Amino acid sequence: MKKILISAAVSLLLASNLSAFSFKQDSLKIDFEGYKTKDMVGVSGEFKDVKYKFSKKAKDLVSYLKGAKAVIKPSSAFMGEGNDVITHNITKVFFPKFLDKSDIKVIFQDVVAGENKGLISAKITINKKSAIVPLSYTINNDKFVAKGQLDLHAFKNSSEALKALSDAAPGHGGISWPLVDLSFSADIVK
Repeated sequence: MKKILISAAVSLLLASNLSAFSFKQDSLKIDFEGYKTKDMVGVSGEFKDVKYKFSKKAKDLVSYLKGAKAVIKPSSAFMGEGNDVITHNITKVFFPKFLDKSDIKVIFQDVVAGENKGLISAKITINKKSAIVPLSYTINNDKFVAKGQLDLHAFKNSSEALKALSDAAPGHGGISWPLVDLSFSADIVK
């Protein structure tokens, strides 16, 4: 009898671990693409310093993502190898004017899941002002990718920050667009 109970407990433990959902922590990534010039030329970057908090005992994607949080250090924006001037303009001109000294906070409020696709309502808070950004996601080959678009004009200081960026970066041709494409990606733990 004791052997049966131990066997059942081990089976239950293994089954609960197998049904748990999570992302590989070292694969988590937030990318963004802003736009410049009259032709709306894209400039891509990523945030290197992001603190994530997900549900620890999630049985599925929805329970793992609902209530998930991220705190993004804007000074960690990286615009790619060889783009030191662009990185400087984003981290030393744009973000200080736009955010002052605050971080960007994100919380996933609602999640609708379909078959390998769905929608997340992401609440993004900047300088104590929040906006809801819908992120559509797909899952393909155990890779999760959520994408959406943020309008910076939803936040104060955006016009001043975009103008400061255009003034500091002659390559913008006097135009920095307020739309930013966002992408959150991660590998799913199998």
